[in-house]
This record gives sequence, structure tokens and C-alpha cells, in this order.
Amino acid sequence: MTFSRRTFLTAGIGSAALATVGATTACSNSGATQSGGGTVATAGVELPTYIRFEGVTPDLPGTEAGIPDTFFSYPADPQPATSGMPADGSAIHGSVPVNQAVPPSMDRNSYWQELNTRIGSDLSLTITPGADYSQRFATAVAGDGLGDIFTVDMGFAQLPQFLETQCQDLTEYLSGDAISDYPFLANLPTESWRGTVFNGGIFGIPISRGVQSSVLLYTRDDLFAERGVDPQPATIDEFIQTCRDMTDTRANSWALTSVPMAMLQQMYGLPNTWGVDDTGAFTHAIESEGYKEALELGRRLISDELVHPDSADASTADQKAWFGAGSAAIHQDTYSGMGGMYKVGSAEGPGYLVGLMVTPSQSGDPAPFWLGNPNNTISALRQADEGRIRMLLEVLNFLAAPIGTAEHLFRKYGIEGVHYTLDDSNDPVLTELGETEASGGTFPIEYLVDGPRPSYYPGRPQVAQDIYDHMEQVIPTGVPNPTNGLYSNTQGTLGGQLDTTLNDATNAILLGREPVSSWDDVVADWRAEGGDTIRAEYEEGHAAANG
Repeated sequence: MTFSRRTFLTAGIGSAALATVGATTACSNSGATQSGGGTVATAGVELPTYIRFEGVTPDLPGTEAGIPDTFFSYPADPQPATSGMPADGSAIHGSVPVNQAVPPSMDRNSYWQELNTRIGSDLSLTITPGADYSQRFATAVAGDGLGDIFTVDMGFAQLPQFLETQCQDLTEYLSGDAISDYPFLANLPTESWRGTVFNGGIFGIPISRGVQSSVLLYTRDDLFAERGVDPQPATIDEFIQTCRDMTDTRANSWALTSVPMAMLQQMYGLPNTWGVDDTGAFTHAIESEGYKEALELGRRLISDELVHPDSADASTADQKAWFGAGSAAIHQDTYSGMGGMYKVGSAEGPGYLVGLMVTPSQSGDPAPFWLGNPNNTISALRQADEGRIRMLLEVLNFLAAPIGTAEHLFRKYGIEGVHYTLDDSNDPVLTELGETEASGGTFPIEYLVDGPRPSYYPGRPQVAQDIYDHMEQVIPTGVPNPTNGLYSNTQGTLGGQLDTTLNDATNAILLGREPVSSWDDVVADWRAEGGDTIRAEYEEGHAAANG
């Protein structure tokens, strides 16, 4: 299970409907109050006031609709945006996951040592590979071993109770205008703060992702151009024909790295995991007739040999490798995955070109676009006295400094001349040491706090422009998941098991082991085994949120 771009909460259709053959990951965000079932996230809580950081001017400013600030190169001459060191010299311990190789330990890591110097305290971290973090988190909770600041496993059973009894209520420090004491935390979007509220209080710091976590289809536009195929089909029938045109089994070349179930559901206009009508009644996407249509299309894509034949047993990394090598031309991922798309194609030469498909529909108009969850996850602070809590918040504020500040440049890239150099466009280029010690620009402190994710791709200004243009087209059709900011206790305790069952049944149908007609029984079992209870809890929370 991976972390960057997708949170580590649960894998499965129930969270974000990203079912694929053999490799299923999901986004989830579960921040809210809890009272037996789902309740409203912001009941009785004034969310932090949003105060945009104005110290850096983007090349293309973000929009209220959710398009992030876009930068074609790193802002020139970044200046410090804070004064002094935020910590008080006392030791700080944290627990975080990591999505790449675990970096060298603090005693062997010059980046980490400089980080501690700039903070003003030794920040020690227990770093756990993402796939193992849920187990590590549960063990650490039992042994009180998470430390002062830690990434929260949002799939942890009875999460609201854990937060209330063992974590710091941050409401008095961050609610409303109080957050102005921490200007870089105030720069985080309001929608992300909704996911930190439980039991009538703010119990976390959002690891914000926003629209960057939305799923879409990437295309190898250089391969499409070679074959004279349009990478922008307008209808579902045109999409099928596009997949046929991009498949040549004799040349070991297929259209799709896997069955992109999230995108197929969007093609048929399904709700973003859950839908809610004017009466407040919730319906899961799997209950829609369109889900069976999406299943039938996915099954057909496999039976017609338009999907890489090894997808059933492949990891996401395998699928990206096929995309980079050109053995598959269409891949489902998130906006924030674009950097990885170019990494896997780094050996392909200057002609390598990645595009972004506007999802087709039955009508020929762009399909409704599922907006990603506002947060990857949240972090929390162990209960402590006011002085220590304010010190820890100062550290988090320091680490949340946005792009274009000296703090951000160091946090992402380390020490100039040691961990990175600047190219002719003022873009940081990591050295071999930077790739190792700074985790390739993703040192796991980003799972304690992170600033708003900009759209920035070093050395690739056209990529940033392409993403901006794609977002301009699809975000106006955007559909959020209505459970964002709501909490279901049953989803927390049974959701993973239910999601696994749904994914297994989906994959059995896609692979032709079961007929599409068997889906009705799958849904009936899901409802009886917890789905209806999850629905009722979300409906309770939605009703409270809307009076």
C-alpha cells in the first residue's frame, strides 16, 4: 500500500473505487466528529481562518475552484520567511510512514542533521515503510510509542476515541483567527481542516493534497502520435476504439496498464464513491446500474486483449514501468503522479511525452470528474502542556513554509552544492546524495505537515501548463465525495474487510471468473454485512451538517 498521492488508510472500492485487476489502491479521508455513527465534522467548531501566503507570486495563480498555484521554474532568490529557530532545544520524537526507501539514519544523514540545526532541536523519527505503518501504528498506540508528533492511521478502529483520549485538542490554538500565530498553517485550505475535526474539536494537522489527488488517465502522447491516434476520445465507443488502435499484441504492446475502474465509473456518470440526493439519502456507486455497465466494459477490455496480460499480478510500480517502456500507452493515476510518469520514462529520450486524457462519456461531453479527497491523511500531537504544544506548532509551521521560501527550498532539496544544484532555469537538481538523504525531495517529514501542493515540475514548464489546462477543462465538472468531513465508525472497523470483498468480487468479474449478473448478490451481501450501517452513519452526519 502506498502513501504519496494516495493515503495509506484502506485499499478498496469503498474508499475511492480505484479497483484494478491485481493492484488496487485508494484515497480516503475520514475526519469528523463521532457519536455512535457519523456526525458533522464542524459541529460547534470554528475552522481555522484561511490566510493566503502572499510572499511568492506564481506564474499561474491558483483558483477558487481548486486549481493550485502553478510555477514554471522555482521562484528566484527565495528568502527566509521565518526568524530564528522554532524549537526550544528539547528532543522531539515522531512516527511517520515513508513511500520510498527508508533514508539513512540521523547519525549518517547530513540533510537530517541540518534539518535539526535549523529547527533548533533534535527531531528523531521512527520511519516505517508505508505497507507496514498500520500495524506499526496500532502497536505504538498500545505501547504509547508514537512520540510527540505522528502520522495518523485514519483506518484505526475507534479513531475518534483515540484522538480524544491521547491526542491534543488544538482548537484553542488554531480555531478561527487564533491560527494567525502560525501563518504557514493558516495558508492550508479550509477544506483540508474539515478533516481534522473529531468530537467537537480540532485534533490534527492536515496533510493537504486537494485536487492533486484526483485520478485521471495518463497517455503516452508520443506513441499516440507515432500511430496517428487521437489521445482524446469523446465517447465511450471512441475510447474502446482508441484502446484497439493502441494495442498490438504481436509487438507486445497494449493500450492499458490495468482496468481503470475509477475512470470507467466516471464515464458512466457514477457518484464519487457515495452520492447524496436532495433528501439526504446516500447511495454507493456500487449500487448503481452504471457500476455493472462499468464492470461489463472492464471485462470486455480484458477479453479483447486491450489490457496488459500481466496486470492481474502486477504492482503499481510494474504498471508504471510498462507505461514508461511503451508496452502500455494509458495508465490511471493522480495528478501528483506526473513526476513519476517522467521518471519511469527517463531512458526513453527527448521524444517521450505524457498527456492527460479528458475522460469521455456516453454523451460525448467530458465525464463528471471525481475530485480527490482534500487530505492525504492528518498528523496529531500527543497531549502536553501549553508551552510544549505551542513549540511543536511552531516547528510544524516552519515545516509548512510554501514554495518560494528559503525554508521550503531546504525542506525539499537540502543544502545547495551538497544535496542539489541549480540549473540554468533556477530549478533545483538533486545530487545522488540528495536523492538518498532527502528521499528524492520527499523526506517523510511531509507526513507530519506539508504546505499546499503547487503544480511544479522542475525542468518541465510545459508539463505544468498542460496540467493547468487539463484542470481548467475538468474541474468545472468536478464531483466531490460527500462523505468528506464525515465519520462512520463502522467504516473504520469493518470498511477494510468489506472493501477487500468488493475488490475480490470486482476482479473475479473482470477476469471472467464470475458473470456481471453476480454483482447484485455481492451488493446485497455488502449491505447486510455493514454497508447499510455505514450508509446510515453517513446520513446522520450529513443531516447534522445541513441542519
